[in-house]
This record gives sequence, C-alpha cells and structure tokens, in this order.
Amino acid sequence: MGETGYPELNHGLASWDNDVYGNHRILVRVPRTDPTALAVAAELPWRRHDPDPEAVDLVVLAPSGDRVRNVVRTEVTADRGRIAFEPVDGPGTYAVHYLPYAHTGNPHYPQSEYRRPTATAHPAWVQRCGLRSPGTWHKLPRAEAFRYEAASAVDSFAPLGFAATAAETAALTAAHPGEPFLVFAENRAHPLGRASFIPARWAATGPFAPFKGAARRGEFYALQAGVHAVRPLTGVHAEVRGLPFPVRAITQGGTDARGETFEKDIAIGEGQLLSLWFGLDIPKDAVPGAYEGEIAVRADGAPERTLPVMIAVGEDAVEEHGAGDPASLARLRWLDSTLGHDDELVPPFTPVKADGRQLAILGRMVELGHDGLPTRITSSFTSDVTRTDGPPRDLLAAPVTFDVGRPLDQGPLTVTLPGPARAHWHTEATGEGLRLRTEGELEADGFLRIRTTVEALTDTTLDVTLDVPVRAEATPFVMGLGLRGQKCPASYDWTWQTAVHNQDALWLGGPSAGVQLSLRDEHYARPLNTNYYREKPLVTPRSWAGDGDGGVRLRTADGTRTLTAHSDTATLAAGESRCFELRLLLTPFKPIIPGRHLAERYFHAYADPAEIAAYGANVVNIHHATPPNPYINDPLLEAGALRAYTDEAHSLGIRVKVYNTVRELTRQTPELPVLASLGDEVLAPGPGGGHAWLREHLGDGYVPGWVAPDIGDVAVVTSGDSRWHNSYVCAVDRLRRHVGVDGLYLDDVAFDRTTMKRVRKVLAGSGETPPLIDLHSCNQYREADGFASSANLYAELMPYTDRLWLGELFDYEGTDPAYWLVEISGIPFGLMGEMLEGGGNPWRGLVFGMTARAPMTDVRPLWRAFDQLGLEQAEMTGWWAEAPLVRTGRDDILATSWRGPGLAVTAIASWADGPAEAVLSDASGPVAAYAPEITGFQPERRFAAGEPVPVEPGRGWLLRLG
Repeated sequence: MGETGYPELNHGLASWDNDVYGNHRILVRVPRTDPTALAVAAELPWRRHDPDPEAVDLVVLAPSGDRVRNVVRTEVTADRGRIAFEPVDGPGTYAVHYLPYAHTGNPHYPQSEYRRPTATAHPAWVQRCGLRSPGTWHKLPRAEAFRYEAASAVDSFAPLGFAATAAETAALTAAHPGEPFLVFAENRAHPLGRASFIPARWAATGPFAPFKGAARRGEFYALQAGVHAVRPLTGVHAEVRGLPFPVRAITQGGTDARGETFEKDIAIGEGQLLSLWFGLDIPKDAVPGAYEGEIAVRADGAPERTLPVMIAVGEDAVEEHGAGDPASLARLRWLDSTLGHDDELVPPFTPVKADGRQLAILGRMVELGHDGLPTRITSSFTSDVTRTDGPPRDLLAAPVTFDVGRPLDQGPLTVTLPGPARAHWHTEATGEGLRLRTEGELEADGFLRIRTTVEALTDTTLDVTLDVPVRAEATPFVMGLGLRGQKCPASYDWTWQTAVHNQDALWLGGPSAGVQLSLRDEHYARPLNTNYYREKPLVTPRSWAGDGDGGVRLRTADGTRTLTAHSDTATLAAGESRCFELRLLLTPFKPIIPGRHLAERYFHAYADPAEIAAYGANVVNIHHATPPNPYINDPLLEAGALRAYTDEAHSLGIRVKVYNTVRELTRQTPELPVLASLGDEVLAPGPGGGHAWLREHLGDGYVPGWVAPDIGDVAVVTSGDSRWHNSYVCAVDRLRRHVGVDGLYLDDVAFDRTTMKRVRKVLAGSGETPPLIDLHSCNQYREADGFASSANLYAELMPYTDRLWLGELFDYEGTDPAYWLVEISGIPFGLMGEMLEGGGNPWRGLVFGMTARAPMTDVRPLWRAFDQLGLEQAEMTGWWAEAPLVRTGRDDILATSWRGPGLAVTAIASWADGPAEAVLSDASGPVAAYAPEITGFQPERRFAAGEPVPVEPGRGWLLRLG
C-alpha cells in the first residue's frame, strides 16, 4: 500500500471539469477480449465516507470524453460500487466519476448539492443485456478498476481518506478482543482531520504498531495518534513518554488567547475516531541519533495501552523551530504562544499614572470612588481631536453607581500598577446576606473594565441597578443598542434579544469625549460576525438580563443623561453568585493626524509596484486571491513571492500591507486537518454545507467561509476566540520580520482587543518604519449581522489601528452629518477614514478629511489638489470643533478648514434638501475664495468676499481663502 493509502488501486491527479463531474473518479480498463460486448461489469472499491452513497449519482465517461448513457448501478455501498455500462468506444480506459455535484447561489458563498441518481440507460439496452436479472452482473465481461484520481492535490482523499471496509473494521476488532480502543500512530505528513472511519491505510498496518519518524535539530516535531473507540470513551488522556525532549499534548489543552492555560475533557463516541496531536521540542543542540519512547493512551475504566515511538534526529538544524516550512506543521508550536501578552506600552499611548485613586492616561483621567467605580472621567482632547492639551472637560455628571438594593459596608480600595500600560484595583463590600468583590483595570489606551461578583451568603433575592450619569452637553451623539449613529434622543428603552441582535454596547459622546459602555458576565463569548452572527450569537449575560426582563434605559433631565442598566429580580441560594462586568471604552483613543492621513496615498489592488508608483500611491494593500497572497488568511504560504514583491515595492518608496485576518482559514493551510480534529475549539460549529470540498473533507458541523472561484480557494470560518489567535499573532510577527510587510489590511475581523493589541505590539516591535493597520467593514447594521453598527462593534480595536474604511453598503447620500461623524469617519475614536460604496461622496467626505480609495475611484485629481494647496503641512480644524475657522452661515452646509503659514483652505459640503448658498466668513468677517479646477470635482471659479457660494445638493467645494 505504501504512501497511497489505497489497498486496491494506485492514485494520482488529473484535470477535468470538476464543476460538472465532481472531484473524484476511478479509472477502469475495458479489455479487448470481447469487442462486441453490449455491456461490461466494473467493481469500484471506492471506500467512501460520505453519509449516503446510494443517494449520489455517478457518471461514466468513455475514452472519447463522451458520457456513457447506458449505465446501471447494481450495488452501491460505502465499501464499493458495482455497475454495468455499455463500452461505447470499445476497449480502453473509462472514467467513473462518483461524487458529481452542482454549486448554486453566490459564487463566493456557494452551496453544493450532490446530483441525485438518474436512470439514463435505455430500457431496450437494459432488456437486451439482461440486467433486470440479479445474477447477470457476475456473468458480464469485467472492466478492471486500476486507478483513483482527484481533480487536485488538495481535493484528493489520499492517503487517509479511503475508509476501511466494514469487514476490515470488524476484523480489527476481532483481532484485539476485549480492547476498548485501538491506537494508530501516523506520520505528520498525513494529518487525519475529522473522521468517523478507520483509514484503510491504518487497517492494513494494524493498531499499536511501532512508529518511526525523522526530525531535525531545533524543530518542533508534530506527531499524531489516532484513537478508535470500540466502546464509548470518556476521560481520554494520552502522553508521549521516554523521549528526552519537552512534549506538548496539543489536543488536550494549552494556552488560550488570553494567555491562560486550560485542559480539555476528551470523549470519543463508540465507533468514532479522534486524532490526538503532540509536539516535540527538539533542542537545537540535540545529539543526532535515534531516541526511543512510547505513546501511552488511557481512558476512564480502561487499561492503558502503549505503542513504541522512535524519533531519529538528524544532523541538520532549523531556525525558529522550523516555522519557515508550513508543510512540516511546525507552526503548531504557535498555538500556545504568549507573544505580546504583557503590560508594556504601544505608541502613541503613555504610561498610566496613579495618584491615589486618580488615574491618568493619554488625554483622559479617571477618578475612582472607594467602591472601585468611576466618580469622575475627564478628557483633555481638543475639540478638533488633533491634540491632548486642551482644558479638562468632565464626561460624568455624577459618580457611577452599582446598587444591589441594600446598604453596604465598603472595605479599602487597593490600586496597583502591574506595568506601564495598566492599572489594577480591587475592593470588597458586605451587606445583609451578600458579599461583593470588585476588580477593575484601566489600560493606557482607554479600556476600563470593572467586574463585580455578588455572592449570596444566605438565601436571598437580588435586584441590581447600574447608573452611568453623563453630561448631556458632552454627549450630543449616540450609537448602539439598536440606535444607529445619530443625535442622542432624550429617552430610550432597550431589552436583550441576543438571538437576533448583536447588541450589548452603547456609545455616548462627542468628538473629543465619549464612552462606550458594554454589559457582560463571565459567560461572554465573542460572537461571529459578517453574515455569520446567527451561527454563533451573543451569550445573553444572565446577570444583566435575568430571565429576559433586564435591559437599559436612557433618560435626560436637567442637563444629565442617565444610562441605567437594570437586571431582573434574581433568587440566589447561599453560596451562589452573579458576575456583573462593566466595560467602558474612553474615547477618543488618540489624536487624529490629518497631515499624515492625507500623505498616505492608498492603492487597494494588486499591481506591479512600478505601476503603483507611477499612479502616485505610496501604500498598497495586497488582497488575498492575488499572486503574492493567493490564499485567504495564510500569506506565509507564499512567503517567497510576497518577500520579492515587498522588496521591489520598498525600493520605489511604497509600503506594503497584506490582507490577513483570522475570521476564515483557507483549505490550503497545512494545519487545517489538525484544527479540525480539535472539534469546535478553533473551527466554528455550524450547519455544514457550502462548497463541496468542505463537505468532502470536513464532514459536517462547520460554518462555510469565503470562496475565491478564480483561484479555487475555499475557506472555513474560525471561532471568534481560540488558540488560533495565538498562531495568528506569531504569523504576523513572522510576516513583519521575515517578509518585510509594513502592516495589515483587516477585513471584518473576528478577534477582540486582546489579539489586536498583541498584533500591534509585534508589528511595532520590528521593522524600520512604524506599522500601518487599516480596518475595513461592510455595514454590519443588517439582519444577517445582528444589527450592530460597525464602528460600535470594532471600537475596541481602534486604539491599535491607523485608519478606517467603512465601507461596503454604507449610505453616503441619505444620511446626516451625525451619522457620518459617528458611524463612518472614525474621528470620535481618534481615527480618520476613507469611503467605498459607489466611491462615496467626495464633497461630503472632504469635510471629514476623507476620500475614496484608488484605483476603484480615480482620486488622483484630489491628491494633486492636496499637494498644490499644501494640505499635508497644514493644521485641520473640523466643522465639529467648538470654534470652526470658517462658517458658512447655514447649519446644513458644513466647513472644515486647513491653516498654515500663508495657507488657508476650506472644504464645504451640503446636506441641504435643495440648491443652497453659503457666505463664507472667518473671525474677521466675510472672506474671498478661489476654487481651483479639480477634474470630476469642481470647475475653476473665484468668489469675492461676501459673495454667495452656490452649492448643489450633496455637493460642495474645496476653496483657497483670501
């Protein structure tokens, strides 16, 4: 059998129209013994593992390529198929395609359906051949099956995808009577993935057979052991013993994305198979030679069984544990990485400073009460959000309160600084029948989390109310909990509906001061997003929602907006507890830098670097499904091509950013079978289906991901929080250090702020230039996404990104300036952005410092205007500032200005219902203006001081003043 895994046939690859005939076929040879035969018989030892082989059609192609219509299926089982067919081309090789399918729907999100059996044989031919008689098949001339072929290497079932037959499986069990399980070791070159069958390759070698492998010095050597449960197994535990190397039991636990260790309880159902993975850390100074040990497996109520292992360590040594060779699976070492988990600073943030109960960070200050809750929050961001040296302005109108319905005796508050980027505090309080433990932390970026655990000392009832009172003057805008970005209403009521609404956070604020409030408990798990929310929605926080009557209300009175979160009445038994987590993001996170934003000219498409330089861009985003980055979210698979491209771009002064997120994973990733064997730890559980490859290689219980049909890339959706995020951080680090990329293009990511912070740290920790990260999102305020505004959903990532691209399906025409400011621009969060849908609205975009992105929209005329007017060297004052430099005389025509030595420029844009006129003035009175010609944007024109400037609906001007 060798490496083929197929007892009866050899195997290989071939090319055909797999969209018509499927990905798998068996070749049969019709002999020359009887060229006049009306029919021949073929036995197809296909060893299938699809759930219902009898319900799937098959197609026979003659040597000419024509379909053979006269085909009769006499037997179809998982083990084999028996068919009779007319040898229309006489002797020769015929191809039997046995998993034909059709893809329907969106080509990027296709659904596959296997073709149902269809009777194509002519009744007269069936009658002449006697095929209605059960015994006829055995009497027909035989066409021998001799070869299995797949449409590509990634489609192939070889070597472990061919199932042992029912008889072979029974023989294995009979040969090992009384064994509760069988153990098979396998080379890392053949990862099993998900399987409910014993591979034919394993059935042939038998269980408990010695394993021999070859490793290199310094390598992380991956090793797998398949455990077949003869009876149901619980408490499965395996280890590698006797080898003088550190060993990790990857399947049984490790380090999660938060940096915490965990263990998994492993159970295997009767007749099921699970591949257990280990990693051996071979020291770089290991003495070459053969090392012997054993794999030991045990389970509850079952004796331990072992199989010998011999690892031959060669003379060669590898760098970085062999991570440069993805096929070796050495990158599995990254699954438990803690890279970037620390309390060190990330630019531009400054150290957290503590003065008693007063904590200061970049542009913001938090004062704590004795109960650990904020009594005061201030912001010193200037009103134009360009600096942090403004006068402190209070956000809170009164202290935040957490009321449990009875008086409390408050203990002391202890504040510590674990590192320059984080402060931590804790306190306890007691009341009648209750104990409260409160822990809090403030990070340098403005993340403030307070977790209060309420424990019942006696049987009791609990009513909790959280009040966050903010100054109405400081919070003119709102977003979240079903409210799109808008002016804040005086009152609002909201209740939990997590099954359909991805809503647990509300942002209140203005451009220079704001706060996002999120309500969680200890059961929080990051939901899926971007069309997948229904597959994994929010877990309703029991503490805040109770039995469903909990919610949030907003009320405004006497200049104060009070945001109240109220829980349902809960009955707690003695010793029972409830966890109430309050997360506050203090915005903006950092000052905007308009000059740098305008100087970075993005080219969002693959092109030759020389072409990009000639276009006038200096930053390129390399999307997936392009030559240097063909496979989604694993750019290291083509590290050499990407390195060459990056080097060429750098020589022309172009920075390179690469598409790489963790939301989906290409089928080309060598570790994918290993991740699949981890159950739903890394791959998100779901309905299955989708592209045929997923059905054939992952079975069921997954969420189909993106498909790039032009290059045949297929992806599966990953969990929103898993060890794969650790691997992702390490991959980004390697992209920066070894490939030389300057940053990332993030497209609707699934990870949280912890992973985002780690990514920023590893990017900032290497490379000669500061990294660049931009975040794109399709409008998430849709049913499929749970009606979550993109800016609200991704606010926690924004401290570590450089610009936004919001984005697809956003409305740039029918929305007001409040929506633009809060939902699109990024300015209240310390970012600037660009437009996408339909090229955006260039006139309205400019009053937020935004353009569209090249080359989808030709923005070169605007780039030339920016250069001619000197906007990169000027200071920008937006229309949202307290004292705009230029006024238009109308509330529905907004003006944003740039000022510098000898420079005064204003962009104006209209939200008026019809044609309107603006009269421009500054602090000295009416001003004259000159409009330079900008192709596709405006004609050349001059306006005298006091002369009305006509503005068409939805349009505007870019004007030099004076």
